[in-house]
Amino acid sequence: MRAFGTMHPTDGDVPLPADTVVTVLLTGGSSGQASDWLSSGSTALANAGVAGIGIARLTGMTTAGSAFFFSANLKSTSAAVPASGTSIASSGVNLPIATGPRLFQVPADSTGWSVAAFTSGYVIMEQWRK
Repeated sequence: MRAFGTMHPTDGDVPLPADTVVTVLLTGGSSGQASDWLSSGSTALANAGVAGIGIARLTGMTTAGSAFFFSANLKSTSAAVPASGTSIASSGVNLPIATGPRLFQVPADSTGWSVAAFTSGYVIMEQWRK
């Protein structure tokens, strides 16, 4: 996994290009997409720490290229569209991503990631090690 390439992992302005980029097409409604963390060689691994993933940037866009709202769970494969209730950190929280790319540090013990949206569109995830 390629290093992020900045002095501090949260300085998201000028990272090196990611060597792992995942693109998913969401169909909208309650259906989401989930994935294991993959090595640079596309092998599913036990968790983000083993895969060497420490930083992820998520970008959403409609099929026409406009920004769109989606939810992401960087701890497990249980992302869901927003509803009344509570997300608990042990299984990951559903993070709202409304506009533009969002940069996150990924917990090393994360066993997978997932995204969901009300409408259809793409989510692109770029991954780096710290």
